[in-house]
Amino acid sequence: MLGTTVAQIGAEAIRRNLLAIRGRTGEGIPVCAAVKADAYGHGLGVVLPVLAEAGVEQVAVANLDEATNVRELGWHRPILCFGAPLAGASEREVRERCRQAAAGDVWVTVSSAEEARTLAEEAARLHRAAHVEVKVDTGMGRMGVSCEEAVETIADLAHCSTLIVEGVYTHFATADEADLTFAREQLSRFIALRDELQRRQVPVRAFHAANSAAIFRLPEACRGFDVVRPGICLYGYWDGPAGERPAELVPAMRVVAALAAVRRVPAGHRVGYGGTVTTSRPSVLGVVPIGYADGYRRLLSNDAAMTLPAVRGRTPRSVPVVGRVSMDQTILDLTAAGDVRPGDPVVVIDDDPAAPNSVEAIARKLGTITYEITCLIGQRVRRVSVPGQ
Repeated sequence: MLGTTVAQIGAEAIRRNLLAIRGRTGEGIPVCAAVKADAYGHGLGVVLPVLAEAGVEQVAVANLDEATNVRELGWHRPILCFGAPLAGASEREVRERCRQAAAGDVWVTVSSAEEARTLAEEAARLHRAAHVEVKVDTGMGRMGVSCEEAVETIADLAHCSTLIVEGVYTHFATADEADLTFAREQLSRFIALRDELQRRQVPVRAFHAANSAAIFRLPEACRGFDVVRPGICLYGYWDGPAGERPAELVPAMRVVAALAAVRRVPAGHRVGYGGTVTTSRPSVLGVVPIGYADGYRRLLSNDAAMTLPAVRGRTPRSVPVVGRVSMDQTILDLTAAGDVRPGDPVVVIDDDPAAPNSVEAIARKLGTITYEITCLIGQRVRRVSVPGQ
């Protein structure tokens, strides 16, 4: 349909990325797939069925609202809530959240024995078990129980008869950076904590540390642990050192639009808001129905490209963005593109990691990370599953 912009999500790409993850960690290690932020912008409703079919054991979200959404979409396996849903609220709100978590069978990250006991009380009222995980701050400096307090805190929780300590985990601050020294220091602290808990026979079902970068760069964060937590690599992107990009990762998102208009303008014609470009020759301009309201950043004005795929025998080619990206539309210079018509497809974001308009290339151009590029794709861009892609 003319003017439609869609994000094509490759089910096969996600399956291949899961195989790559399991190939690095071993078939016996369960996967807790991060699907927070609408599956990193890829669409929960599209991604969850692929994960379920592939046998993924667990998913992780940022908050209880996301967990509820996952349940409503039919996910019946465990859900880990990464955030601190029981912190910073009134007692009434905490108890409401506890009931929501227990009713949805959500594994809640807790930061104190008091929070856990409240969760256990509310779960008991619903005649359910309360499942908790404890995040330990080994150096990230963001959330979690300090290493110094962790053993006693976790032991207190484990001895509560109405609680099940499903897991203890930590998160790396620098696993995607060239120097892994600090990541290894964090891992050493976490291993010491794990060993002490095991020495004291504190009943913890799982220990886990490995995020996307660690799965591919820090194998010791997978060996001897019980779960891995792939995030961005599940969707086929890489934010580690460029020379270490795993060849087996396949980008899962391809954003495709249809040209809303094709216009011929004379030389000397100003283009877009502010007239930042003036045509130097008679030109053909194409209007693509995507803009910064859809997550296509205004910073890409006059400094990006899109791809015209093969249509009517035309050779695929890259064409430049000209003028400022506006809220709903972006202009392309199609002068050298040959026969181009309204309704022709345009690849806004390519699923070829080597393309100049790939997620990774756009992230580099904007001085940011791939997470931001995919998460910013707005809800006006419809997500569709492409089974063979």
